[in-house]
Amino acid sequence: MNFWMQVYNLTVDEKTHKPSATFSYEVINTATNKSVVHTTESTDQMGNVGDQVTLQKSLAAANLEPGLYRIEIKVNDNISKQTVGPTATFAVE
Repeated sequence: MNFWMQVYNLTVDEKTHKPSATFSYEVINTATNKSVVHTTESTDQMGNVGDQVTLQKSLAAANLEPGLYRIEIKVNDNISKQTVGPTATFAVE
């Protein structure tokens, strides 16, 4: 299973000319409300990024039990102190 998200308008530091943001991914089993996957990364780990970042991740659906899941992606812009947290629900059969 693949998912992606584009993040726009990250604030760029005036001194370094780079953004500073963290991206947290969590997959939650909706039946148990338990997290089955949790990953965090930052713009520091991503190399050369600007005010726009495309997040791409792959997840082996074979590792998930059949059922409904919710994915939560939290983006924290450390410079502007803004946060966005979209979610989506998907099923594994």
